[in-house]
Amino acid sequence: MRIKGALHVHSSLSGDGTMTIAELRRWYRGHGYQFIALTEHAEDLDEAGVERLETQSQANSDEGFRVIPGLEFSADPGLHLLGLGVTRLFPQTNLLAVIGHIHAEEGLAVLAHPRRIGWKCAAEILREIDAVEIWNVGYDGKFLPPAAALGRFAGWRRVNPRLLGVAGHDLHRRESFYDAAVEVDAATLSREAILASLRQGRYEIRSLFFRADPAGRVSPGRAALLRMMSEPLRQARRARAAAWGWFG
Repeated sequence: MRIKGALHVHSSLSGDGTMTIAELRRWYRGHGYQFIALTEHAEDLDEAGVERLETQSQANSDEGFRVIPGLEFSADPGLHLLGLGVTRLFPQTNLLAVIGHIHAEEGLAVLAHPRRIGWKCAAEILREIDAVEIWNVGYDGKFLPPAAALGRFAGWRRVNPRLLGVAGHDLHRRESFYDAAVEVDAATLSREAILASLRQGRYEIRSLFFRADPAGRVSPGRAALLRMMSEPLRQARRARAAAWGWFG
């Protein structure tokens, strides 16, 4: 069955999140979603916090909606890795060690917001991670991903042909929500089935104006729309940021 979900979501368990897990469940379910993958900032949690994450995720999951608990790890040199399905803290910041930890916990290692690092990443890292956010709504903006992101991702796939592209919400508050979903083909709504489908690339990135497969491929028509709208959207985002600077 086709399951609509959101990756890279923060609750109030993260220091900068504003919504509880119960509020996130109501919000996303009200927008037609069937699962969310939480990625709480690991540095904001201790063991008691992790226990709350697991307990509240389970309490807000049922046969119609699944909350998958996970962590976002900060690693050297300034990269963030999503550990989808991972709830065990890890004291090291060495990037390869963090990736190894995520895999040891049977999670997916996803490089978050590559725009933040200028789409620069060592080949040895690209060969080890599972996926990359080709669209991070929080960093890249709503409506469409940057046109350059698909080209950068294609270059990374030449280093690691197994690398998957995903969309992440990086949501911390309601106002930053945009309906950019990962629609997964999974047998059930269980954590295990959803993560397995993501790992195997059985999903599609979908929004009102954008659609891509896990390899970052888009139709010619959507590619043309992306090229045409990329610069106007970039200018609009810059103007909005400047306005917030003046009046925010």
